[in-house]
Amino acid sequence: MKRNYLCTIMIIIMLISIIHLTPIYVEANPGTEENLNPIEEPIKRDDPNLVIGRNYKMPVFKAGTEARLAIPIENTTNGQALNVFVSPVIEDAKDFPFEINSLVTRKRISSITGRNTENAVFYLNVRKNAEAKMYPIRLNIEYTSSNGGSLSLSETIYIKIDNDYKTPSIKLTAINVDGGKLISGTTKTVGFTIKNTGDLTAKDVKARLGGFSNNELLLDSPMDTIDVETLAAGEERKIYFNIVSSENLENGNYSLNLFLTYKDEYDGNYETETKAYLPLEGRSWRQTTFDFNNLTYPQEPVEPYTDFNVSFDLKNAGEEDANNVKVSIDAGEEILSKSISIKNLGNLTAGKSIPVEFIMFAKDNIESKNYPIKISVEYETGSGSKREAQTIHQYVGVYINSNNRDMGTPKVMVDWYDYGTEFVKAGEVFQLNMSFYNTNRTSDVRNIRVSLTSDGDVFSPVGSSNSFFIQEIPAGERVEKVVNLRPKIDATYKTHNVFADIEYEDNKGKAYNTKELIGIPVIQEANLVMGDITLANENFVGMPIALSLEFYNAGRGLMRNMLISIEGNFDTNEGSLYIGNLDAGKNNYYDATIIPTSAGTLNGKIIFRYDDEIDQHFTIEKEFALEVMEQMMDFMPEPFIEPENTNSTFSKIKPIISVVVVILLAAIGFIYYKRRKKKLEEVDMYE
Repeated sequence: MKRNYLCTIMIIIMLISIIHLTPIYVEANPGTEENLNPIEEPIKRDDPNLVIGRNYKMPVFKAGTEARLAIPIENTTNGQALNVFVSPVIEDAKDFPFEINSLVTRKRISSITGRNTENAVFYLNVRKNAEAKMYPIRLNIEYTSSNGGSLSLSETIYIKIDNDYKTPSIKLTAINVDGGKLISGTTKTVGFTIKNTGDLTAKDVKARLGGFSNNELLLDSPMDTIDVETLAAGEERKIYFNIVSSENLENGNYSLNLFLTYKDEYDGNYETETKAYLPLEGRSWRQTTFDFNNLTYPQEPVEPYTDFNVSFDLKNAGEEDANNVKVSIDAGEEILSKSISIKNLGNLTAGKSIPVEFIMFAKDNIESKNYPIKISVEYETGSGSKREAQTIHQYVGVYINSNNRDMGTPKVMVDWYDYGTEFVKAGEVFQLNMSFYNTNRTSDVRNIRVSLTSDGDVFSPVGSSNSFFIQEIPAGERVEKVVNLRPKIDATYKTHNVFADIEYEDNKGKAYNTKELIGIPVIQEANLVMGDITLANENFVGMPIALSLEFYNAGRGLMRNMLISIEGNFDTNEGSLYIGNLDAGKNNYYDATIIPTSAGTLNGKIIFRYDDEIDQHFTIEKEFALEVMEQMMDFMPEPFIEPENTNSTFSKIKPIISVVVVILLAAIGFIYYKRRKKKLEEVDMYE
């Protein structure tokens, strides 16, 4: 009975202890589901903001070359820019260093993602007469935002031009007077030799002779200006004026002014003024001379096969008779005389004159220009042993205007070619399209054979030989041809030349040959190859994880400005690495340490950014994933946490009561155990 009573008391005490201890356990593990599932806010995208890239460096271009101007356009925000148009502003065409007629004035970039840079590339021909200096070029940039709306800005970049070309400079290099000197009271033909000492062609050249004063020297006609259409670099040309000397002039040198105005091939204007000194001999020193009075010749352009007259009154203006006088005319092979080209006038006494006339015509298929015609007078003075033969010359100029200035030698040139892209890749077949142009407007060419060669045999034909045949190219027409070429697999990155050797015949069977040059830029592709990412087998939250990656430049081109970074749902310390340049065939390593912040699957990627040799930008990503576990920790009893209830006095003494109950329970159990043991011992004694 007593035993059952004690058991009942122990059970009641244990239940009371459980009731009091249960709240302590619950309150020691507070927490809500709100801390387990944080709400992720959506990423806000800003409007894009475009600027000229910080890596822009002022380029230096050579005059007379084709320049590649790459302008980096950088997006400084995380927003995306769409339909980006970049265009230069030409405020003053004369001070713009590039040829406008070949300028592509607008470049489009489809999109520039956030915090990225794209290049707007312009191919420009630098003018040969561009001044060597630094030029500001203003750029207009227009684009739209992925959030909607149009944006624009204006930026100024600077370029530098170096110029080794000399601008056209026409100088008077020689003066030739018929007979060596002017003779007072006579008309003499004076030849002025002008030369272009510059490196550029001069066009629309006008030579005007001036400085006539006091009726000392005069021109024999109102035409004081001679036109020269073009004067190539280093080319010389003679121009002629007939100058009349006054009868009262004494021996000496007399000066005139030669005014020269001309343009360069870009219509830049130039002018020079030169003093021309002419020696003159007074008439008292010579007993016999001739005047060409009433000299007439065409003052307007003359068409081929059109007759024209050259006439004058030849007067013996000397004091001595002239015997066996002969007058001849010579205009070269292009202009012929229909009348007898040599006239025998017999004797011409002093003071007498005789009319002379020649009928001339110009041949067909000659160049349109001013042709000099030389009139020669041969005569004798004296008699017997003192007989002396003498000759004087008179020049006139006649401009022949051929209906087609291209008559004459036919020329075949490559006036256009295309290879499909901005660059061709080494080792890959591409199509070369060429246009062959017959520049002559009247003469056909035929039996055209074209052979293609290149320096170092960089290019080889595919599916055909390096030569092909064109039956005929009519006058002023073009014929296009297409060939397949492959650059060598190890061709260096640069512009390689293809030479087109052209052999052809005119319609009379006369053979000609010429060589044309075609420049084709070849690039070597850079090929980034990455190995496997090396990781640890077991990974725990908060513990650093080392990873390593080996990578190679497996192409033949240079990788420039390489930058490696790492991204993912983890923390990292100094995860970016700048490599710089990675040569073809070279390798390198990327090492990083990441720290997981949560258990589960960790996803990340290693990002490679680099440029190739033509400033094309590449971004390549290597993704990885790994499992992360919670940290393994030794078991520790959870700490006793007093429930927070300041309003209840019972909650404050509840732990104390629980401890006292446990102690009492232990004491009662101990007393029960001792009494039970004693009774068993007494039973044993009685037995």
